[in-house]
Amino acid sequence: MIREVCALGRAEFERPSTAEGDPDAGRVLVQGLQAIDPSGEPSDISLSLALLAPRAPCFDQLVLDAIAAGVPQVVNLGAGYDDRALRFRHSGVTFLDLDLPDIVGDKARRLQAIGTDTAPLALAAVDFHTDDVAEVLARAGHDAHRPTLFLAEHLALFLEPGEVASLLAGLSGRAAAGSTLAITAEVHPADLDSDLVVSTVDDVMFGGAGPLHTIQSRDAWLALFERTGWRIDNADEVTAVNHFEVTVADRPTQIQTQFLTATA
Repeated sequence: MIREVCALGRAEFERPSTAEGDPDAGRVLVQGLQAIDPSGEPSDISLSLALLAPRAPCFDQLVLDAIAAGVPQVVNLGAGYDDRALRFRHSGVTFLDLDLPDIVGDKARRLQAIGTDTAPLALAAVDFHTDDVAEVLARAGHDAHRPTLFLAEHLALFLEPGEVASLLAGLSGRAAAGSTLAITAEVHPADLDSDLVVSTVDDVMFGGAGPLHTIQSRDAWLALFERTGWRIDNADEVTAVNHFEVTVADRPTQIQTQFLTATA
């Protein structure tokens, strides 16, 4: 449902495109797509627009900046129905979208149906819970000797902390000089225990069956980047949007989505 909500939400916005790009591809790509909630009812995407409103432009600009800087590869992790490979099509730049096999298969069918130019785009199936992302990238044709912009938008939250660490380490092993990783990180106040925060969110918001697994303090995120081969150049600069509030240890607690970029 999250993939569909994000795709349908992005299609509501006016967004930039490159001279070679297709600004309408995103809307066409999601025609007929529905976001169905766990009860089987259509999800109200308006609830997600407030989060997407700052996030989509931020990641769009990162892609445009990378293209302008001559970065030849963009890897979109957990891409879902994202249209950036079409919207930001640019000579000499290849895009690689990774997601679950059923999502990749449906996206491939949709791309074929709309008849747009997909020459610069490759799709690769991956399960971030179990697969080695470095091996998946190698098989999909990613060139580890050329700079890459890696995008992990709204992905880490749904992975276990150990899986996030494996993902970041795998990416750093494929990151040539000049590569950048951009990620959304869910952040709680520094004086709270991460396990307590996650279990409380699970109990309060999802009745014990929650999909959200990695919420950490900012310092823990910065330490994780360093351990896995990434450097945050402006660690004191915080770009964030409030995601949700939950009561943890008898106090209202704001969980933020912070936008972090790091270099290899």
